[in-house]
Amino acid sequence: MQAAKPAPKIHLPPPFTLKHSNDSDLFGHAMAQAAEDGAGTLYLHEGPGLCSFALVLEPEEPLATSQLAFLLCMTALADALAAHCAPERAVRVNWPDEIIYDKARLGGARFGVPAGTAEGDVPDWLVFCAELIADRDQLAAPGEAPNSTSLKEEEFDPTEDMIATFASYVMLYLDRWKHEGFDAVSNRFLMRIDPPLLRGVRRVEGNRLIEITPSGGGKRSAPLLEAAGKTGWRNATGIVL
Repeated sequence: MQAAKPAPKIHLPPPFTLKHSNDSDLFGHAMAQAAEDGAGTLYLHEGPGLCSFALVLEPEEPLATSQLAFLLCMTALADALAAHCAPERAVRVNWPDEIIYDKARLGGARFGVPAGTAEGDVPDWLVFCAELIADRDQLAAPGEAPNSTSLKEEEFDPTEDMIATFASYVMLYLDRWKHEGFDAVSNRFLMRIDPPLLRGVRRVEGNRLIEITPSGGGKRSAPLLEAAGKTGWRNATGIVL
């Protein structure tokens, strides 16, 4: 019997700690383990059709502010994907949690908060979980699902490189948030939102996305924690192809 190949080594910056998981529901696994494993734990699951990784954060600010870590991690995810794909293809975000690659769904992200945490409470932990379509080998032909694509089909760089880059971007953007304010992060995030609009038309205000309309009014999104998970990129069985 042939021995299983060892998992590729991922070079993560401190203070990240990598843990591989066989649980296809990595989000649920990370939520259950977050309190025990603590900040900086990065869980990874790779299975048929799915690449998912989840990061545990331990904020020092109340949820009203610390929930913005979701947007920070989304920015880090989009920038990491852009660093490891064909340079002429666009990585975009459908507010607030869906990843679009070259106009096709590649996956999205989920956000976990301890049950019962109010906006004025400092969460014991937060979980950011990215779920990406690794391949679509189950399809008889790619044309069966024209609205999605996969890491394999688009010839992304190896997963371990992408995750290492994601971790580096998280550290970079946390440092910018601390020293320059959240606008230094949100401006980067706004550049990724689909469809592209002129600079200044969109802004993050509190926990909402604001878009200035031609008439001079403003379009406000639902609150971030309410909007996350409602873009239709995912259903009860996983990513919608």
